[in-house]
Order: sequence, then structure tokens, then C-alpha cells
Amino acid sequence: MTSTPHLDLPLLAAAQAQKHVTHNEALASLDALVHLAVKERNRVAAPGSPQEGDRYLLGSDAAGVFAGHGGEIALFDLGSWRFLVPRPGWRAYVEAEDAILVFDGAQWRDLGRYTRELSHVERLGIGTGADDLNRLAAKLNAALFTALGAGEGGTGDLRFVLNKEGAASVLSQLYQSGYSGRAETGLIGGDDFRIRVSPDGSAWHDALRVDAATGLVSFPSGHAGETAPNLLVNGHFLVNQRPFAGGALAAGASGFDRWKAGPGGCTIARTADGTVTLTGPVEQVVDVAQAAALTGASSYAGGTLTLSVENPSAPIPVVVGTKAATIPAGSGRRSATVTLDASETGHVTVRLHPASACTFARVRLERGAVATPWSAEPIEITEARCRRYYQRIASGGGMVLAQRVSGNLIDVFCPLPTPMRAAPALLTSGFAWSGAAPSGNQIAFFDNAAGLWAGLSGGLALSLARAGAGSAVVRLQAGTSFSGSPGAVGALHLGASAFIALQAEP
Repeated sequence: MTSTPHLDLPLLAAAQAQKHVTHNEALASLDALVHLAVKERNRVAAPGSPQEGDRYLLGSDAAGVFAGHGGEIALFDLGSWRFLVPRPGWRAYVEAEDAILVFDGAQWRDLGRYTRELSHVERLGIGTGADDLNRLAAKLNAALFTALGAGEGGTGDLRFVLNKEGAASVLSQLYQSGYSGRAETGLIGGDDFRIRVSPDGSAWHDALRVDAATGLVSFPSGHAGETAPNLLVNGHFLVNQRPFAGGALAAGASGFDRWKAGPGGCTIARTADGTVTLTGPVEQVVDVAQAAALTGASSYAGGTLTLSVENPSAPIPVVVGTKAATIPAGSGRRSATVTLDASETGHVTVRLHPASACTFARVRLERGAVATPWSAEPIEITEARCRRYYQRIASGGGMVLAQRVSGNLIDVFCPLPTPMRAAPALLTSGFAWSGAAPSGNQIAFFDNAAGLWAGLSGGLALSLARAGAGSAVVRLQAGTSFSGSPGAVGALHLGASAFIALQAEP
């Protein structure tokens, strides 16, 4: 072997004369090839005044003194041109282009060709270090993503695809200030699209939610410039179907419509303008069935709710669902805000419990973290909403169409102006039967055909025979019989303090 296999350096032969010539030639080749740098590439003709040691990558159509050496390295050495044949893996720096080339055995290629495809890279940091959590990290001032055009082999579209393992996982974009969260968008713990914000990275408020099943958009924290619906019914205490004169209420007993006494009972009174004086707890159960109509969400779970009153004379401790807060005393609208747990998917109990007698007015519960001004709906609408939960179907001093359907049964036909939210329970004043015009807490049946008041033999029992969308039938059953003829049509008359009602409170 007369030369080395990789750099083709000449070797000294045994007993060779002029050994220094071969040795110097090898050193010159090493000097040319180690840390190889060339003036330019694709040179086809020799320069006019080359300098000792100049090197060029020759083009395939090299001519003149370079003819026949296309793709080789031309070295100007000792006043003449030498040509070095590249081998696979050789690298050369091109001074004119500030580029590094690699010879692949057939041609010189840009080094970038070997770095354009990266697979299974465990970490990548651009301007900063990546770690086990942030396996891709970048520290920069701008980033650009642009679509690969159709003329470049692409489609002209650009789509980012983000995927999570399951519905309960989080897929989001988190926006931080000083590495503390301030906003987040995405599928956060569910498949509904959410936008939420935070003042401190700890407490979060849902600003927008898009239901994945329906596409329905809701604004859980309210909408600027628009008064949010009052989730409470009869927040001004003006609807009073029972009628409640004010005073003491035992625990669980109802007074003004939709309001009942909390644990231990309360004393409550109201003036004509709706100002309430309260001692002890009063509460209302917010029906989850109304959530979709009022907020666009299927429940109040995870929602931020604000409870407010006007002009509270003292601080009012409140409970909303499982969360406790306090409305401070003061003039104007005063409020407390809570965020319900994600597990609070049912009815929400709202309780106001001042430590001592307290006056306030116009109670509002709304979605969002801001108390909006009081906005009263027409009293007729409020009463219709109340009637979903409680309706007086016959009251003192009035009469209702009735029919003697058999010897011991009288059916009383009562219209229901508003359908009730659920199958109701029958409530009465515990009246007694009268065989004449009733008074006080009495009822009586007048047979229109015979012109007679019906008598009663045996005890009297009441039941709800039917309660449909537009009417209810209350059945009176005599222990033995009613006087008169079966089939007779007449009217059930009620004394001044007698009543029949239906209740379907949640």
C-alpha cells in the first residue's frame, strides 16, 4: 500500500530515497484537509493570482487546468495546483457563503440536510433550558407559523391540533404574568370550551363557556352592560299568595312566596316598598331546572355567584350552596361573591342570617363576580314564576266549580294559570264542613239545581285527583255520604279564612 485509505496521504517505502519529499507531501495534504475550508464552491476556472494554500471546491463543468477534476478539492501548493479526491463524510467550510458542506460520496450537500428531520427528541430548549415538565421551552420575542403553500407541496392551510387523554383531563393555553396565571382557554377538566381569568393565579372566574353537546354559549360571570337575571324569585318580597302578615316563622315554614324560615326559625316583616326587617335565618331554594333558561348552563356547578341586597343596616352572613360569606353593611347595593364547587350540580340553597335584627331590600343572586343594579320584572311575571311552586286554587270568601260525582264524592275543578314545576302536594287550612253558607274556616257545597246546601255524613277527607298543565281536581270524600243527588253541579264555597293550595317547592 502506497497511500492511506481515507486521506490518500503518500506513505514512505522501505529504502526509499528522497523520503523527505514524500513526507512533506503528506504534511501538505494534512495541512489542506484537516479543518478544511475553501474559498468558494463550484469553481470552474483557476483564479488569475492564487495565493499559496488557497483551496476551492470545483464545479462539475470545471475547465482549463481544472478540467477533469469536477467535485474535487483544488489546492494551490508550491506554485501549482494539486487535486484531492473527497471521501464520504468529509466536511468543508465555504468562506464565501459562511456554510458547511458534507460530501456524501457523490456530491457536496449542505449540513442542514442532515438536521432537518428530528425524531424522538426528548427535550428541546430554544434560548433557555428544557426540563422534565417543559420538554419544549423557548425564550424569544416573537414566533411565526405560516402555512405551507400549494406551490410548495402543501395545502395552504395551517391547523394546530392539541389533544388530551380524556374528558377529565386539561387541554388549555395558560397565559401568565410573572409566572402567575391570569387567563386560560381550552377544555379545562371537561369537554366544554371555557375562557377563564384570575386576578392572582389562585382564584379563577369563568368568563365564557360553550357547551360541547349543544354549542350553547353562556357567560357564567355575567355580561358587562347587561343586567344579569335574578336567580331568586320574589327578591322584593312583594308577592304574597298565602297571604303572610309578617311575624314569626317556624323552621321550614313558608312566608312570602318562595321564602321560608331557616334552621331555628325566623321573624320577618316587610313594608309596602319591599324593605325587609329580619331576625334569624330566611332562605330560598334555587331550582336547578331553571339554570338553563337563566344562565345557559345545565346547573350552577362551578359557577361564580354574587348575592346582593340594598342598604343593609348590619353585616349579613350568608350561605350560597356550600359556601359562606358576609354582605357588609352600608348604603347602596352591597354584595358577597362565592364560587361553587364543581360537584354542586343540584338545587342551591341561599340563606341570609343576620346576627340581630337587620333591615335590607331587594335581594339579588346572579352569575358573575359583580353585583349589577336592581332590575324588577313586572309583578305579574314574578307572581307567575311563584305559581310554579305554590298556588292558592281556592281562597277565603270565594267559590269554585264543583260536581257531586257519586254519593260520597264531590270533585272540585280548579284552574291552574301556571303549570307547576313538579307533581304538587295538596295543602288546606284544615277547614270543617258546613251544611249552610260557610264562615271562618269552613267550606260548603251548594247544589245549583236543587238550590240546597249539601249535608255531610261521616268524616271528610281530601285528595288531589289530578293536577295537569291547566287545571287541578280536588276530591272531597265523605265518610258515609253527602246529601242531595249524585251528578249535581254546583259550587264549593269557602269561608273567609279557608283555603286550598298546591305546593311544589324543590
